[in-house]
Amino acid sequence: VPAFAATYDREIKKLSAPSLIGYGAPPNDTHNTPCITMDSQGYLHVLTGTHGSPFHYSRSNAPNDPGEGWSDPVPVGEGLRQTYIGLVCGTDDTLHLVFRLWRHNEEPFPNGFHATLAYMQKRPDEPWSEPRILVCPPLAEYSVWYHRLTIDHQNRLFLSYDYWSTMWFYRTDHPGNRRTLLMSPDGGMNWKLAE
Repeated sequence: VPAFAATYDREIKKLSAPSLIGYGAPPNDTHNTPCITMDSQGYLHVLTGTHGSPFHYSRSNAPNDPGEGWSDPVPVGEGLRQTYIGLVCGTDDTLHLVFRLWRHNEEPFPNGFHATLAYMQKRPDEPWSEPRILVCPPLAEYSVWYHRLTIDHQNRLFLSYDYWSTMWFYRTDHPGNRRTLLMSPDGGMNWKLAE
């Protein structure tokens, strides 16, 4: 699935030509939604969406201009089964990423698979960190988190999620709103339930 960027000029009401950033795997999959953010210098940062493959990261070659080209897309990690991007940029230009990460034959389900809610970060001029599991599901097999990541002016991260399992008894026994809000007061180092 190709990811493009363009600029809209509000004064003359004209859209620039689209600039190709990269592709998300597998082809023709509506899960492959890309995500874009901007740092303090105006550089654009993009992750191409995937459905169970590593996200690919690119940065614009010039500030505030997707038409000047992009860095070659590189995977954020080897062999990661990622889907559903949540991406923001901190005041120190650190990129913060939250996503669904599939795990196979690992605790707490050593004989099966499960989908965690995971976090990674990329500090300026450094590679992406290793994934850190923020939330592990109560049940194995398919699940989704319906997560959203945002950041405030004090560089605090807020992660809202609502766990959904295909196990009917979980949904039946726990009806209602299960939305949870986590926050990190220190740029992703520590996480806790929001007070």
